[in-house]
Amino acid sequence: MEIFVMRHGHAEPEAPSDRLRALSVQGESEVARSLSRHKSELEKIQLAVVSPYVRAQSTYQVARTALPAHEFVESELVVPCADPQKLIDYLYEIQQKGVESVLLVSHQPLVGTLVDRLCGLEPGAYRMGTAALAAIDTDVVAANCGELRWLHQAEPA
Repeated sequence: MEIFVMRHGHAEPEAPSDRLRALSVQGESEVARSLSRHKSELEKIQLAVVSPYVRAQSTYQVARTALPAHEFVESELVVPCADPQKLIDYLYEIQQKGVESVLLVSHQPLVGTLVDRLCGLEPGAYRMGTAALAAIDTDVVAANCGELRWLHQAEPA
């Protein structure tokens, strides 16, 4: 399975609640640049799993235009403080149903913890800034079974 992990783009600092923070103009630009860098690799995505938070939804809207036709799921499994093991279990389930390539649009600290756990990396070894995108390959979706193919930060404007 190919797992693409994307952190949302730069968000506005203020909103009535964290869930409602909007993607900034800078964030939209970051996301577009990150995705254009890997457009050919993202062409196989079958499913996008996206946080219900506004900034993640907006990040996905930018991403959607760069991706082939695919299914979309909004899920609490990818909110900032979600349990990474529950997400790994979900990824295992969808792999068993035939999904071979998935895009996760999420937040810190989950994105960093997930990459560390899937790939058996030292916690905190890799930083994921806004609009960062990581690619993980794994035959079996389980902790310590993935290989981090690359992790790229958003390119500066």
